[in-house]
Amino acid sequence: MNAPLLTTPRVEPFFFDARPGTRFSLYHAPNPQVAPRGAILYVHPFAEELNRTRRMAAQQSRAFAALGYAVLQIDLFGCGDSCGEFNAGRWQIWHDDLLLAANWLAERDSGPLTLWGMRLGGLLALDAAARLRPRSVLLWQPFMSGRACINEFLRMSPQLRNPAPGGPRSTAALRAQLAVHGAIEVGGYEVAVPLVKAVDACDAAGLSLPPCTVHWFAQAGGPAGAPVGAAASKTAASAARLAARWAPAGVKLHFHPLDGAPGWAGRGELDIPSLRAATCDLFSGDPA
Repeated sequence: MNAPLLTTPRVEPFFFDARPGTRFSLYHAPNPQVAPRGAILYVHPFAEELNRTRRMAAQQSRAFAALGYAVLQIDLFGCGDSCGEFNAGRWQIWHDDLLLAANWLAERDSGPLTLWGMRLGGLLALDAAARLRPRSVLLWQPFMSGRACINEFLRMSPQLRNPAPGGPRSTAALRAQLAVHGAIEVGGYEVAVPLVKAVDACDAAGLSLPPCTVHWFAQAGGPAGAPVGAAASKTAASAARLAARWAPAGVKLHFHPLDGAPGWAGRGELDIPSLRAATCDLFSGDPA
């Protein structure tokens, strides 16, 4: 590992030596004035959602550190400020990046590990749990199906938003283009077939988790006080099915519904103060 770029009392930006290249990371040191609570490894979202949520993730990381957690944010290979082009990103390389980061935290004797994943990062965290064996997994508005994530990504394509005569009019048509050309670009992000196949193949219902506690936070409804909508009911039902599926393995899944409609399909910086506040409330106690 290279030396940190700079050191502050609370945050250390640095690069990991990895294969291939390097990974940019931010380490948030735990508040020395409170009892240490453990370590949290952040797994960021996919494509432009990483940029849209950087500030929100940094704010939450600082809040965790203030509570006594050691927090590590890592830009996965091909993402953010890490080396590699986005189209070279691979699911297995991202798994290896998380193992590298988790081992780094363990070497600092940071205590029990929590994997904190946002959106596709949530599914990646769940997929990596068998290897990393965290005490708990925190999910922020996760995709529980990799195929759903890729389809949502493809729907952002200008080809679907402003279809030309004779052009593709569905995600299936864009997937056909991807199969022919080996890669497809959406919003400045080019994805290659190997990554799409690996993400498509990952579904939370098919994962085997080690004994741990999973906290799933999701906005799926309307304004506070509004009747529960179909989307909220569907998400809650999915959580209940997964809880029943994972319970025999010693997994305790807790679903935390939040008021408000998710704004992931928009543009610009994204923040959800209610999500950050609810997470701090939970982690100020014992999330396990």
